[in-house]
Amino acid sequence: MAVRINVAIESSLRRFGIVRKVKRSQAVFMWEDIVGPGAAKVSTAVTCRDGILFVEVKNSVWAAELSLLKRDIIKRLNRRLGRGTIKDIRFRATGKSFQKAKAKHGKGEAGDTPSVKKQTLPSSEITRIKEFSSNIKDPAIQAAFLSFAITAEETREARDRISRG
Repeated sequence: MAVRINVAIESSLRRFGIVRKVKRSQAVFMWEDIVGPGAAKVSTAVTCRDGILFVEVKNSVWAAELSLLKRDIIKRLNRRLGRGTIKDIRFRATGKSFQKAKAKHGKGEAGDTPSVKKQTLPSSEITRIKEFSSNIKDPAIQAAFLSFAITAEETREARDRISRG
């Protein structure tokens, strides 16, 4: 019976395109690591749809600067996420100040909705998730599931902390 469930999970993840969707959603969380703290102070990845990463940028000057680096950024993202995961990046100048990037761990300015940034899980929780996924035979699906489950749990914990105040 367990084998049938594993087969069903693996085929469902593939059929619904969840493996690719998980990898693409990770690009948003990786933005600061990929572009570095300097560019992250003036930009933030917002979402990824159909392989296009949408990034808000402080102003048009920074949008132009990051556009020049787009090819390199896409290569770095795909090196981590898998070839062809990110196809393009669209930069949008918003006029927003991204100096609050470090405030993601807490609350922003008065009246702002706090941003949610995932927090690292304890190793015991990661071990529990790894044990749960050990029955998935396909290594790519297992890796995508692990990544998705860990990211989802980290984000859930961060949201819980913020909602508790």
